[in-house]
Amino acid sequence: ISILIQFSNNCCNILNFSYHCGTITVGRIGLSKRYFVFILFAEKKKFVPLVDKIEVFMVNNKALRVARYAIMLAIIFVAMMIDRAISMVGLPFSMAACAILITLSFCLLENDALSGVLAGLFFGLASFVKEFIFPSPTVGAAFAPQYWLLITIPPRVLMGLAAFWSYRLMLVLCKKLPAKRAQQVSICVAALVGCIVNTVGFLSAVQLCNVITGGVAKGLLAVIYGILLTNILPEYLIAAIGTPLVVAGVRKGLKLGIDGNNGKRARKQA
Repeated sequence: ISILIQFSNNCCNILNFSYHCGTITVGRIGLSKRYFVFILFAEKKKFVPLVDKIEVFMVNNKALRVARYAIMLAIIFVAMMIDRAISMVGLPFSMAACAILITLSFCLLENDALSGVLAGLFFGLASFVKEFIFPSPTVGAAFAPQYWLLITIPPRVLMGLAAFWSYRLMLVLCKKLPAKRAQQVSICVAALVGCIVNTVGFLSAVQLCNVITGGVAKGLLAVIYGILLTNILPEYLIAAIGTPLVVAGVRKGLKLGIDGNNGKRARKQA
């Protein structure tokens, strides 16, 4: 133990106090005439090797990420079932409005490329499973199950990638704007880009499967174009307006910061 003390006319200051494997907190030190009070609070800490700390953090971090991705998949699937419930009511904007909104929000939530890819992948997997439960006229009722993966998964993965990297590009272009405004504009543009890529990728995949099967699904593209005319505007509007609001709200609730990078900062410090 080493102590460095400085005396003056009516007070006593401890400048340095070192204690091996523990923490010392200086309370109140006073000196009045003949009496003085010297208070120290010592708290002993258990020594933990740095290797053990790193290992525990890595295990907890992996478990957290696995749990988060499982929750992501579940929420996207529930959103798709909500879309299905809306379609049963007969509203025209039920094609995939909720699922696209939730997927794009997950893509941009933490400013992480892996999250963008996995969100798109989970959207595709949820679409694939949904075709077994509620076959759609454009996929399940038109093609054999072996073609469903080609139609449902690749366009959604491309949607996640396109949304994330367009978001990063817009952040560079909007760097002169205030941070909050730059985030809103970037997320809005990224959501629109993701919707466009999803639409183009889906139509391309359907056409490719139609060619592979020798045009078995005749008149399918005409049906798809008719559906798009009634659904594309509501979907795009909901995604463009809702995604910035959802991302900003969840970032604030989870304390991820305005840019969503607080998680990365915490992992680097750990």
